[in-house]
Amino acid sequence: MNLDLESYIKEIENILRQKDKNIKSWDDIYPSFISLSKKNASLIKINNMEEDIKKILSYVKPLGILDTERKNKRLKGLKDAVLKLKEKYLVDSFEESVSKYSLFTDIKYVKNVGTKRASYLKKLGIENIYDAIYFPPRDYEDRRKISKIISLEDGYKYFVLGKIVNFQENKINKGLTIYSYAVEDDTGVMEVTFFNQNYVKSYFKIGVTAAFFGKVENNFGKKQMKAPEFQIINNINEIEAKIMPVYPLTYGVSQAVMRKITQNILLHDTNYQEYLPKFFLDKFNILNLKKRIKGLHFPKSFYHKNRALSSLKFDEAFLFEVAILSAKKQFENNIKGFPKQFEGTLSSKFMSSLSFVLTDSQKNCYEEIKNDMKDPKPMNRLLQGDVGSGKTVVSELAIIDNYEAGFQSSIMVPTSVLAKQQYKKIKNHMDPLGIKVEILLGETSNKEKDEIKEKLSNGDIDIIIGTHAIIQEDVTFKNLGFVVIDEQHRFGVNQRLDLISKGFSPDILVMTATPIPRTLALTLYGDLDVSTIREMPKGRKSIKTVLTTDGKSNKIYEFIEKELKKNNQAFFIYPLVEESEKIDLKNATDMYKSLKNVFPDYNIGLLHGKMKPEEKTEIMDKFVSKEFNVLVSTTVVEVGVDIPDATVMVIEHPDRFGLSQLHQLRGRVGRSNKQAYCFLVVNGNLNQDTKDRLLDFSNTLDGFEVSNIDLKWRGPGKFFGTLQHGLPDFKFLDIINDLEIIDEVKREVDNLLEKDLDMSKINKEIKRRYKNNIDLIKAF
Repeated sequence: MNLDLESYIKEIENILRQKDKNIKSWDDIYPSFISLSKKNASLIKINNMEEDIKKILSYVKPLGILDTERKNKRLKGLKDAVLKLKEKYLVDSFEESVSKYSLFTDIKYVKNVGTKRASYLKKLGIENIYDAIYFPPRDYEDRRKISKIISLEDGYKYFVLGKIVNFQENKINKGLTIYSYAVEDDTGVMEVTFFNQNYVKSYFKIGVTAAFFGKVENNFGKKQMKAPEFQIINNINEIEAKIMPVYPLTYGVSQAVMRKITQNILLHDTNYQEYLPKFFLDKFNILNLKKRIKGLHFPKSFYHKNRALSSLKFDEAFLFEVAILSAKKQFENNIKGFPKQFEGTLSSKFMSSLSFVLTDSQKNCYEEIKNDMKDPKPMNRLLQGDVGSGKTVVSELAIIDNYEAGFQSSIMVPTSVLAKQQYKKIKNHMDPLGIKVEILLGETSNKEKDEIKEKLSNGDIDIIIGTHAIIQEDVTFKNLGFVVIDEQHRFGVNQRLDLISKGFSPDILVMTATPIPRTLALTLYGDLDVSTIREMPKGRKSIKTVLTTDGKSNKIYEFIEKELKKNNQAFFIYPLVEESEKIDLKNATDMYKSLKNVFPDYNIGLLHGKMKPEEKTEIMDKFVSKEFNVLVSTTVVEVGVDIPDATVMVIEHPDRFGLSQLHQLRGRVGRSNKQAYCFLVVNGNLNQDTKDRLLDFSNTLDGFEVSNIDLKWRGPGKFFGTLQHGLPDFKFLDIINDLEIIDEVKREVDNLLEKDLDMSKINKEIKRRYKNNIDLIKAF
C-alpha cells in the first residue's frame, strides 16, 4: 500500500535512523531503498520526484565498497539530500499575487469580514491584517486522507467524502429541530445531523456530493457525525484535503470563516518583506518569511508546520533580544559616565558595626556593584534576592561608597509606608558615619518640601528617600551619582528615566524581591546586568508553613492567642475586600468584624485596596508601632514592610493566589530571630492539583524554588502577568522551555549589534510587533 508523501519521506528517514546505529549495516541499505521506492512508484511519479530519488539511490548504491572515510562523506551527502527532499516537497510558500492590502489595513475591509464580524475579531486582538497574520492556531487537523465509511471507528475524527441519499427533519419541540442526512460512499452509509441549523437545507439536496470532517460516534450501531464541518463538492479537484488550522475563537466567528479570512489575506500580497538577516536565517535553518507564515496557517505537511513554528520561535526571540539589547546599548552610548574614586574606608567601618556577618552571596553582589561604580560606563544593574535575603544592606554599602566619592544618592520606593521604614532604618545606620539622610513624600508639608529641595540642590542632603515625589520637575540635585529603585516592576519606564535625568549619568541599582532563575532574569531584564543573592542570613529561624482546612480555625485562633500573649503580632489575609455575589469566599471586611469577637482583648486593624493612600499609610503605621496586634488585610500588605514582632500569617483561600504572591506575603513574618508560622487555610473542595501545588509551596522556603514551582503549575503567561514587568505577549516562544533558543539568539544579537548593518527593516518590525510594549520600543 502506498504511503502519502510525508509518510514516504519519513520511511526514508526511518531507514537512515536504523542504519545510523551501526555503520557496517549501511552496506545493505541499497536494497531497502529500492524496495521502498518500488512500493511507492506511483507516488514518486505523481509528484515528479524521479530525479531526486535517483540522486538518493546514487549515494547509497556503492556504500558497501567504500572505505570508512569516504562512506561517512557519502552518508553526509545522503542526509543533506533527504533534507532537501523535505524542503522541496513538504514546505510551501505564498503564490505571488497582486497587492490588495497594507499590513495595517483595518480587518473589516478584508473579504468575508465586514463591520459586525470585525467587532468579534477585535475581541480576539485582531484589529488589522498584521494581527491576523500573527494569530496562531491552537491546533491542526489532518484532512489529507479521505477515509472510507466502513473504516470509521467510534471516538475519532475523520475526513469523509460521500453522496446525500436521504433526508429527515424532526421537530423535537419548539426550540429544537434536528436535520438528519444519510451519506453514502462505495463502502457504506453514515448519518450526519445538524441542530437548529436551518441553512443546511439550502446546501444539501439528494444526490449532492459533500466532504465532511468531524468526530464519529456509534449510535445504536449507526455511524454518526454531529454538526460536522462540510464542503459541497462539484468537482473532485475542489476537495480541500489538507492540514487545517483550528483557531482559538469567540462567538460570531466560526472556524470555516476564520480560515477563509486568513486565506484571503495570504492570497494577496501585503508588501510584507523579510526582515531577518540572511546569516541568521542560514545559521538557524529558519524558513523565509512567506514560508513560515504559510506554514503557520496552512502547512503543506506537519514537517512544514513544525519548521514554521520553530522558525517563528527564533523570529520572536531575535526581535525581542534586538529590542532589549539595543535599549541597553543606547543607554551605554547616550549616557556617558565616569569612574568613581573611593577607598571604601567608610563602608568597611559600617560593615564592622553590623551585628551580623554578610553572607558570601551578599559580598559577591557588593563586589560586582563596586566594580561597576569604578568603571567609566554607568552602572545599570538588577539586584535580586529572596524575601529577607539582605538586599538593603548591600545597597547601603554602595551608597556609602558613593558618598565617599563625593556624590548624592536617591532611593525610590513604591509607597510611603516603605519609604518611612527605609528612612528610619537607613538614617540609624548613616548618622554615626556623618551621612545626612532625608525623606520626601507626597504627604510632606509644602514648607518641609521647599527646605528639602533647597538642601538637595545645595548638596546639604547626602541621601534622599521617597516615592514619586522625588521625580517631580522642581526637584534638583547638586551631584546625584547613585540611584536605587526598589521593586522595579512597580515603576514605569518613564518614571525610571525621570529619576535618572536628575543626575549626570548616575549609577542605577534596581532591586526586586521576586527571585527568578538567573538565566531567566538575564532574558527578562536584558537591559540590566544581574546580581543575585542566593543565601539567607545565618541565625534566622525558618518559617513553618502549615496547609490546613477551615474546619480547624478554632485551633489556629487558640495558637494565635498564645502568640499575642507573648507580645507578638499576626496577619490575616483574604482575597476579597467585601462579599461577592459571584464568588463564595471569605472577605476582609466581614472577617475583620468576626475576628474582633474572636480576639476581644486585642486591637485589630483593617487594611484593603479601596482605602485612600493616606488611610492605608495610617493603618500600617499603627501596626508597625504595635497599636494594632492583628492586621486583617487583602494583598495590599506591602512587600518589604518589616514588622519584627509579626510571627503569624494566616492566608485564607490561598488557592486564589499565585505561589510567588503567597511567598511575598509569607515573607512579612519571620523578620527577626523569633519562630514564625504561616497557615494556609483551604476549604475541603479543592481539586488534587491545587492541593499538590500548595503542598509543594509549603515544603520550601526558597523563593527561587517557589518561582520554578509557580512557573510549572501556572505557566509563564499567568506567572509573568502577576509580576507586571512589561514582558511582551509571546505567541510562539515558551520562555521556560525555550531558554536555550533565547540564549543562542542573544549571543548572535550581541555580535550583530557590534556590526555596521542596516537595521531599518528589523527596527520597523520591532515597532510593529511590540507596539503595546513601550519598554521594548523606546530605543527605536
